[in-house]
Amino acid sequence: MRSLQLVEFGAPLEWREGETPEPRGAEVLLRTLASGVCHSDLHLWEGYYGDGTNRSYVKDRGVRLPLTMGHETVGRVVAAGPDVTGVAPGDVRLVYPWIGCGGCRHCAADASHQCSGMRSLGVLAHGGYADHVLVPDARFLVEIGSLRPEEAASYACAGLTAYGALRKLPPLQADEELVIVGAGGVGLMAAQLVGRVTEARVTFVDLDARKLEAARALGDFGVLDGSRVDVREALLGRTEGRGVAAVVDFVGSSQTVALGQAVLAKNGTLVIVGLFGGEITVPTHFFPLRNATIRGSYTGGLAELRELMALVRDAGLRPVPVACRAMEEVPRILEEMRRGELVGRAVVVPA
Repeated sequence: MRSLQLVEFGAPLEWREGETPEPRGAEVLLRTLASGVCHSDLHLWEGYYGDGTNRSYVKDRGVRLPLTMGHETVGRVVAAGPDVTGVAPGDVRLVYPWIGCGGCRHCAADASHQCSGMRSLGVLAHGGYADHVLVPDARFLVEIGSLRPEEAASYACAGLTAYGALRKLPPLQADEELVIVGAGGVGLMAAQLVGRVTEARVTFVDLDARKLEAARALGDFGVLDGSRVDVREALLGRTEGRGVAAVVDFVGSSQTVALGQAVLAKNGTLVIVGLFGGEITVPTHFFPLRNATIRGSYTGGLAELRELMALVRDAGLRPVPVACRAMEEVPRILEEMRRGELVGRAVVVPA
């Protein structure tokens, strides 16, 4: 088995050879067909979340090296343990990577992403930057229908993260405004899905005109380029000072969260998803006087991924731009992410 592994934080990834595992019990072995490169992989490689001042180190969250990253994986089943039912060799499946302890109430409710004993593939256990991936249980394998592996891979994290965040919004009416901050890979997944989740008017905010154009290609959205206009002024002007009903922040910097708070209307909801890092100061009276909600959102549950894939398979949604590249290019893709050059999603395939 050949794997591209992180052996030292911030250092070049290394190819490693090892024994191909044999599945036992409920385990399933898949040959990797496609694996998405996620912005979270950049944080793992660097060894921390946050900016240069405020850092949360991944080793303190249980990450141990060497590690095969890659948590957005589609593979073909090649072998299964004796306790496996529901899949057979030759089946192509998307892997749900956010695996928990298996014994808590969150895991029992197909919400293992909320578990306190996570063992997520590609983060806390070996993932998809390899020619094979071992999945602990067949229940974490999701059908992709007629989607190509490279199209389906990013729904395991980017798509699920966008869907999970959008589902946390309160019901919004057609005359209310939803602002989505960030038109990167996860933001574009939200652009693909938001029309199926809410009737609200949607405006995307970003600093990159290329990404805003990619978002607009996926739906009838407003766009605001923060490098050219005062976004706060534009949004408050548009709403006659009332503010917007909801904000989903896929960046999560001090500046973007402060923007979200500043433009939020009374009874509004701000959902923070991005891990850029920083800190904010919010007056305590903001919450009762605005009757406001500020909450976080971390990916989504297995049940939500099943819902999402059924939606994607059945709704004929416009595809998010996907660049399919060789697995050897993971380091180059991470550098492109660091510089903010990537538009859409990057997916790698084994040689």
